[in-house]
Amino acid sequence: MSVVLRDMRDFKRFLGRSGAVIEIVRNTFIERQPAATREAYRDKGMLAPRHLHSMTRKAAIFRLEGYPGTVWLYWDKGARGWRFEGDTVTVPLNTGLGPPDAVTYRCRFADGVEPEERAGKTERRRVPTDLFEAAPA
Repeated sequence: MSVVLRDMRDFKRFLGRSGAVIEIVRNTFIERQPAATREAYRDKGMLAPRHLHSMTRKAAIFRLEGYPGTVWLYWDKGARGWRFEGDTVTVPLNTGLGPPDAVTYRCRFADGVEPEERAGKTERRRVPTDLFEAAPA
């Protein structure tokens, strides 16, 4: 099973699986910077693969491969302007510093190993509707 993302729900579902990793394929903001600034971003790990650390309702928290600290990816205003295509997600950046920028992430599983699909549905416990049935004997 390969990663196929069509919308925000697919992206969140992917992030919720064990071994989820995103890596920056293209960052137009960093590409427009001078060479020294690009190298400084690279030295800080801003272009390193990101492993999911945890998720909240409005963001994902990633740890950077080989670097201390975490990086957050917010979606608190929804996926407005986000583009999903195959295994990539393009997120618009509103920096206010020149032309509109975007970051393109490629989504994959760590070490190319995809988690196994769950086998069938689990049985749910029947909720008693009769109070006498629910009371202990």
